[in-house]
Amino acid sequence: MTNNKPINSRDTCASNLQRKNTGVDITSLLQVELVAKGIFQNVDCLGLLSARSVSPLWKDAVDNARVWKLVLDKDVKWKKMHNVLIKKGIAANPTEVDNYSEFYSELYAEIRQNLQSLEKNWVTEASYRQIKKMPYAGFVGHLNFQVKLADQFIVTRQSPQTIEIFNRWTLASESVFDIGVDSDRAMMKSIDLTSEYLALGCNRGKIFVFCMKTRDLLHKLIDDPALLNCGSFAQDVMASRVDCSHLVFSPRGNMLLSCISNNSCQYETLTLRKITSPQEWKIVHQQTIHQFNVRRIQMDDSYIYLLGGANKGIQVRCANSLELVITVGEAEQFIKSFQPYDRWIIVAGREQISLWDTLVGTCIRRCQMNQTDGDIKTIGLVGDKYIISCHVNCWSSDFFILGVNVWDLRSFIEERGETSKPTFTFSVSTLSWHETGIDGVRDTSVEKLKVFADDFQVGCLITWDFDYERREVPVPMLYFMDFSNHLEFSKS
Repeated sequence: MTNNKPINSRDTCASNLQRKNTGVDITSLLQVELVAKGIFQNVDCLGLLSARSVSPLWKDAVDNARVWKLVLDKDVKWKKMHNVLIKKGIAANPTEVDNYSEFYSELYAEIRQNLQSLEKNWVTEASYRQIKKMPYAGFVGHLNFQVKLADQFIVTRQSPQTIEIFNRWTLASESVFDIGVDSDRAMMKSIDLTSEYLALGCNRGKIFVFCMKTRDLLHKLIDDPALLNCGSFAQDVMASRVDCSHLVFSPRGNMLLSCISNNSCQYETLTLRKITSPQEWKIVHQQTIHQFNVRRIQMDDSYIYLLGGANKGIQVRCANSLELVITVGEAEQFIKSFQPYDRWIIVAGREQISLWDTLVGTCIRRCQMNQTDGDIKTIGLVGDKYIISCHVNCWSSDFFILGVNVWDLRSFIEERGETSKPTFTFSVSTLSWHETGIDGVRDTSVEKLKVFADDFQVGCLITWDFDYERREVPVPMLYFMDFSNHLEFSKS
């Protein structure tokens, strides 16, 4: 009889709704706890808040369903913002008890407010003038620097054997990792991380995996068994020509993709590992590709995207088997950056942005940049709202003009022809960022400028030329435009 109650309640309500002027509210269905939970666990965070505001009866039904945490964990955009608020100290990690209180309704309101502010800040000029500045790690023996931005961390390469983890919101140092093992010859080539693991790809084909919480070394992985025992000089020379040039975790953090490049034979080996526990990282697929010269790798739940060398295009491969699905943009030169989104790939060339359909492999449209903008350095996506393109114009031998274009993502995809224009543009001179020494301005110029962008920030890594007057290389600098500050810019 107990199992029939929800069905009987539903049948009774459905029968009543067929009569005129019965005044029956659909909430009568929601009074059955299992039915309410079944309905509300399938909406997103905004839908849950909207349902709660319908009426007092709906509010009680949502609260009694107790699906706040379940829905938040599934909503990627809201979960990202929640993590940001935690790292900033604005929000706390919820407990099981919070599921029974007003905690989640207040948290949802806070997240929604911050998301609205984030969206507005991207098209508000004042937010671009708020620059955060952080000195790069002190290692300046050579100018081979790497920066990795994750949802919560900035990872900077401190030396060939150590890296430092910073809180990207407060810029405070959180931890330092030292490879320790084989430190006399290990040189980091690639970095990726999740909330649980930090993976470092090194020369000689080695991958070091650390626990983010304990900083313990969990694994020393190697993709090519021939590199395990280099007993002879010839084998040692062979190993010295192999680098783990790319590493990327899957969005869920349960897979690790590595790319081992052999500089002498011009081939690369893709290795896909399944992570079932901290102890078990099992190779499930390997694939060798020849003369593609992988420059960049991205991965989502369905596909792996490989950017090749000149005129090689972007390979789209199955995320489960590594099998090649399609190659797009083979005739494109100077591909600087790309972002997959749904069935499309947004590609940034040196002077244009193009949209490619991965189902048929054709270019849908091209949007030419103004010639005065300079070369595009990178593009990023802000959720499902904006495309961010960053370009650099070299005005002099010393400083650059950094420009940012904000494009409406939906309009860019849906419009026909080549009529898409940025919804917002901004530029700033790095002259205002130039470092002043103890005894005046350094007499040196910008050696290199790297730009990155994601949902929350635009970052610039500036390295300087050798200062002949002081006989040193100035410490590189990281600069951030942070758009996640709630209400700070939204009134301007």
